[in-house]
Amino acid sequence: MTTMKEKMLEVFKSLGFKMEEMDDYGYGFQYEGKHFLYLYNERDESFLNIALPAVLDRDNEDDLAFYKVMNKMNSSLKYLKAYVVDDSLWLFCEHELLGDENLRKIVAHSLSCLEAGMHFLFSLVDDSETDECDDGDKVDSL
Repeated sequence: MTTMKEKMLEVFKSLGFKMEEMDDYGYGFQYEGKHFLYLYNERDESFLNIALPAVLDRDNEDDLAFYKVMNKMNSSLKYLKAYVVDDSLWLFCEHELLGDENLRKIVAHSLSCLEAGMHFLFSLVDDSETDECDDGDKVDSL
């Protein structure tokens, strides 16, 4: 019986990605010049998690601004979650796999969401540098 991890690795391969096994983080791959991770959970194979790691380093001098940006990300975007991992902000796109989905489309959608999330993050950072981070008119949802 083929595991979901094996199916997902085959999907990534069919899309042209070269997957590199990472010791603690699943599998890494490059897309559009950025490093992404496919994280798998052996206890919950139906849980798909693709990450864009370390998109923003935490500046200890201005933790409040960092967490405001993270909160804005989590409250504004669909499909994405922003978490602090090793003193930097990581973006995660999560999906529950039910077994009959088009996995290629799900991977493509996840990557699109992560890229859009990264651009949204950069717009928030630019806004926060000019004290416009709390301007609700500048927020568009994915």
